[in-house]
Amino acid sequence: MPQPAQWPEGLQAEVPEKIPPLNNIAPSILVPLQDDILGLEQPRDRVGRLKRILETVDYQREGVKENLLCMFEREKKRIILEAAEVEHARGPPGIQPGPRPSEVDDMIANMEAPAVQGMDYNIRNMADFDPKVEPPPDASLRDRTVLDLLRVVEKGLEEL
Repeated sequence: MPQPAQWPEGLQAEVPEKIPPLNNIAPSILVPLQDDILGLEQPRDRVGRLKRILETVDYQREGVKENLLCMFEREKKRIILEAAEVEHARGPPGIQPGPRPSEVDDMIANMEAPAVQGMDYNIRNMADFDPKVEPPPDASLRDRTVLDLLRVVEKGLEEL
């Protein structure tokens, strides 16, 4: 039976804020400074400046990575909240709770059938997900939400 329209678990107590869509990841480069730059003695030459940069490059890289992950997590939360709002307004989707009885019999018969000798049942190649392809117009709200979440993951993998 389909789940009734409700807020995602853990978000019920919070009043959902309107989160703007993630359009740009440029703010992820803004990482807090490790040291007070006004109190430090400035390097006198180019070699000294480069040494200081090399000392902080790992800290900056990790900070940017954490910021990106936080931004993508926030985008995921936005997508889920928007879908929950729409589903709450529309009511629960008309999803069948399970396969029809005739399909169940076919499924059980397939599972009980002996394996074909020499056939490799491992999945070697997964279909590639193309984030530019729009979902079909008749796709359900939940299917569209899943595709939006996959786009966020794909974008995150590209950026990391």
